[in-house]
Amino acid sequence: MTGTAPTTGSTRRATSAIDGAAQPEFKVNPHYRRPTVPVEHQYPKAIPPNISRQSPQIKLNDGEADAFRHLAHSIVSRTLAYECEYRQLGSPELSSSKWKLLKRHEQLSIYKKRGQKSDDDMDSNKNAKTPSVLCVGSLEGSLEDILYGTHSKNRDEMQATAGYLHNSHMDCAVLSVLESGTDDDPFRQLTLKWFITEMFGDARLVNHRDWFNIESIGISTDAWGRRYGYFLAKHVEHSGCPPMPADSDVVRGKMAMCCIYRQEPRSRVVDVYAKGSVDLGGGLPGFLTAFAPVAMMLSLEVYMQSAEGKRLTAVALEHAKGREGNPKNSETTESLIDMLAASTISSSISSSEDTTAKKPKSSTLPCSVCGKKAALSKLVRASHHKCGICKERVCSKCYVKRNLFGRKAPVSVVCCKVCILASKRQEIDPRQPTPILPPTS
Repeated sequence: MTGTAPTTGSTRRATSAIDGAAQPEFKVNPHYRRPTVPVEHQYPKAIPPNISRQSPQIKLNDGEADAFRHLAHSIVSRTLAYECEYRQLGSPELSSSKWKLLKRHEQLSIYKKRGQKSDDDMDSNKNAKTPSVLCVGSLEGSLEDILYGTHSKNRDEMQATAGYLHNSHMDCAVLSVLESGTDDDPFRQLTLKWFITEMFGDARLVNHRDWFNIESIGISTDAWGRRYGYFLAKHVEHSGCPPMPADSDVVRGKMAMCCIYRQEPRSRVVDVYAKGSVDLGGGLPGFLTAFAPVAMMLSLEVYMQSAEGKRLTAVALEHAKGREGNPKNSETTESLIDMLAASTISSSISSSEDTTAKKPKSSTLPCSVCGKKAALSKLVRASHHKCGICKERVCSKCYVKRNLFGRKAPVSVVCCKVCILASKRQEIDPRQPTPILPPTS
């Protein structure tokens, strides 16, 4: 790649760290400063307001664009070669003498190679002690869902998706789109993205981190004609998105993650092979940074949940549109969104709301899924929950709580099993706009 981050000038503040010395983070001023990156990007002092804003764009010349394409292709190809070798060996349990098990959760296992620092492209910083980790295992779901869960094409979609995947998300921008989906591969996408996150939930103690990555996603076939999905997110450098000043409250982090996904025909399980590393920078002690790559790998499970959230949001918007067109129903799309945003439908509907003059018998309505009435409904006027998507009554055994996609943050709702099944039958095309609940105001 031709673009590089600018070097720090010779004049430094008296409070700046000595060159070459790793200093722990200490914040003199707890207030946010306006950073200078990305160029022309307005950085809010808090979580961004609920308005649609276009991301600033990095202008790449042909040489830079080709360099980024080559970088992404080479890393995915190399990771695919490792994955193919692992599969040809029968996906064996890794040797405990060579690999240290860091974490096992459900069907995912995360390892670090013993006694050897990795020298491949997945090291986030080859000069730092940030060896790459390996994640192998499987997840329930489909190949399309695990890609759909993290797919975003513009700032609004990235904002909603990142807010769903990470509690620490603050702001983001899609700085350049090099490749987009096609009829042969609708998931295909190559972008440059920037985002900023909170660290450990307390800005007074630890600086925030910002990240500038190249992201590649898509579905392809290997040399044997077998289908696989891939996802790559790796830090890059370009003069259009330099790190923030040394005296700012934001430190540039470096991450690298490349995942290869496989799904056998008629299977509901996705096999995972992923390598990655994280360098948080800022002179943080090792015990604070050691878990970062593990947490990054565990986020793969949330990708599946994110895809389900997008599907359910699409179903909710369809139901809201249908109710809006029904003259017998006084609810409009806006009223539904107001209820969603207030999270009022995520809890039980009180009996007082169901025993008004308009609906005197609503407290005795049976569950729309199993047909059972609420226990002791005649004595205490107890009622079932109301599905936040289809608005039908549902008992405690026939609903689950799920998160829908909102612009600022996910919205928790009660969801009946019928809507869950309906969402699984939804046809998805990642080239279409991501379903997001409209703003409440």
